[in-house]
Amino acid sequence: MKRILIVNVNWLGDALMTTPVFKAIKETLPSSYLAVMVVPRLIDVFSQNPYIDEIVIFDEKTKHKSFKEKLKFVKFLKSKKFDTAFLIHRSFTRAFILWLAGIKTRIGYIRLKNFFVLTKRIKPPPKDIHRQDYYLYLFEKCGFVIKDRFPKIFVDEAICLEARNFIYNLQKNYKFIVGINPSGNWEPKRWLASYFAELADNLIEQLNAAILFIGSNQDIEVANEVMQKMRNPAINLAGKTTIKQLTALMEYFDLFVSNDSGPAHIAAAQNIDTIVIFGPTSDKITSPKGRAVKIIKNPVNCIIPCYKKNCLDNICMKNILPSQVFLEAKTILLNK
Repeated sequence: MKRILIVNVNWLGDALMTTPVFKAIKETLPSSYLAVMVVPRLIDVFSQNPYIDEIVIFDEKTKHKSFKEKLKFVKFLKSKKFDTAFLIHRSFTRAFILWLAGIKTRIGYIRLKNFFVLTKRIKPPPKDIHRQDYYLYLFEKCGFVIKDRFPKIFVDEAICLEARNFIYNLQKNYKFIVGINPSGNWEPKRWLASYFAELADNLIEQLNAAILFIGSNQDIEVANEVMQKMRNPAINLAGKTTIKQLTALMEYFDLFVSNDSGPAHIAAAQNIDTIVIFGPTSDKITSPKGRAVKIIKNPVNCIIPCYKKNCLDNICMKNILPSQVFLEAKTILLNK
């Protein structure tokens, strides 16, 4: 393995889980050339990582959508002369592209749809193990020892300084800085907007906390809905930060409260005190990896994990009351 390409997943939290792989490979093969293939929105997860030599962008939704552009991408990969590729992503299209690009060794989990395009087929571990362990197992079966399993995003000093200045002004007037992510990639994973509003108001009124709502452009309306239900003002940063800017800001959070989502993984990876509210998904499979993570969930008469995106009941989230989350948040903050 001299020139290695890792074909990564498309989701923020899952992509972050894979970052320990790069350090492990470089420690084992220090002279290797190591690249990662990702969608554009995840560039910030991998850029400036000292163990990654190149980021290869595959944009199937726009730039590489047409058959012609995919062929151009195949030609591009051929020019890179990769000799080994690891397929974390389940996509047959990506596996087929690697085959067309002439990458000699193609390693991935055994699946019916990609069986003939892999040269080394790994039997998957049990599906109920943690998602990070599932991803890393592919590399461990190929002989890589992954000692440090904590995810990491690298941020340059200029962005860190910008975040420090922003938070410094807030710290003049507030005792605590609390970040909240009220969104999630599908609605049943989201705690109720009215519950988030009550939690935020209690943090402001009882603990003198500054509340910063975060999220992507798609989460602006979700954050606005929560703020409209609040009695007190808060700061809406949804759609206003990049992944790296958010990562830098989180360094100064006294607490982060989130649904099961990508930002929760970023906070946990930085050892920020993080409360994650779990409903339909399983914390045993997708909980963030970190040393200061508190999972809040309540038992329900449903099969978990549940992926009914059109669930009308959503009792798994409704029965987690704001008072329960506030008590955990208060305990964490007052023990700092």
